Amino acid sequence: MKKALLAGASGLVGRSCLDELLKDDYYSDVEIWIRKSLNITIPKLTEKIIDFSEIGNMPKTEAEHIFCCLGTTIRIAKTKEAFRKVDYDYVIELGKLAERSGCEKFLVVSSLGANKDSGNFYMRTKGEMEDSLRKFSIPSLSIFRPAMLFGKRKEFRLGEVFIKPIMQILGIFLFGKLKKYKGIYASTVAKAMLIAAKQEFMGIRIIKSDKIQELVN
Repeated sequence: MKKALLAGASGLVGRSCLDELLKDDYYSDVEIWIRKSLNITIPKLTEKIIDFSEIGNMPKTEAEHIFCCLGTTIRIAKTKEAFRKVDYDYVIELGKLAERSGCEKFLVVSSLGANKDSGNFYMRTKGEMEDSLRKFSIPSLSIFRPAMLFGKRKEFRLGEVFIKPIMQILGIFLFGKLKKYKGIYASTVAKAMLIAAKQEFMGIRIIKSDKIQELVN
């Protein structure tokens, strides 16, 4: 039985990941780092209210597996600098924590199209995050690159109201090399993260959206 640490438990993938962790007997202890309590009372769950900008000063964790579901949007963050702080700085500090704690596995949600050389700020930030994580001495690093995420968000996103139905219809026609562009449910990503965490994999791997779906299937 393992101990898991989850950062980003209030987000779309994070909420599903927490649900999976709590019902899976593979994990005897689940610790979540959040800004505001989720008000969940379960014996194996420990909530820690933290200032994420202080992750670098946090003591070592006893968790063998770290699940990172941190992420925001520029619309919510308001500025590119604030966005980068969440999607890059916080994630990298969590990776450093994993390294100094001797964690076995680090599993992180990125994005399809992540590329450190991209002209798109969002994709470039995700790519730089991935590139920096690769440099840490973590025995097992799994990077998940989902396409558009389906699921019920806490916040309203006007663009997704129009785009998601279109993506769901287009998904019917995406096969072969195009399968990775199909939208995917956040709950599927979360399930794939737990499946991957239990696999005897060491090294670095990138799991794109179609392979995420295959893991669960």
